[in-house]
Amino acid sequence: MNDDALDRMLAGEDELLPSSGFVSAVMDRVRAEAVAPAPIPFPWKRVLPGLVVVGAGLCWGGVELVRLSLTAIHTNAPAQISLPAISVQALQATGWAALALGAALVSWVLSRRIARDSGLI
Repeated sequence: MNDDALDRMLAGEDELLPSSGFVSAVMDRVRAEAVAPAPIPFPWKRVLPGLVVVGAGLCWGGVELVRLSLTAIHTNAPAQISLPAISVQALQATGWAALALGAALVSWVLSRRIARDSGLI
């Protein structure tokens, strides 16, 4: 097929016109969007302190890990971390909670992917 034949076929096509209610439906939707209130802004003022605390905690943990590692390297002995029994129990509970949250997240992600692949979403 050459360009001339393609041009002749396209020139012979009828003009496409929208259906009778299409323009009015689109304009109604445009008017509704123009009247709609602005979206609620994200509350950064409330989130920012939490992010700062989490960042500071991660930095402190990194510094302590480096400090313990350097101590272990200089003494040629493994670093010993001694925690009170109550802290160990709290850390174990936190670990189980983190494991449960991770399992919930994985199952949610997999179910979303399966639903998207099947066309439900």
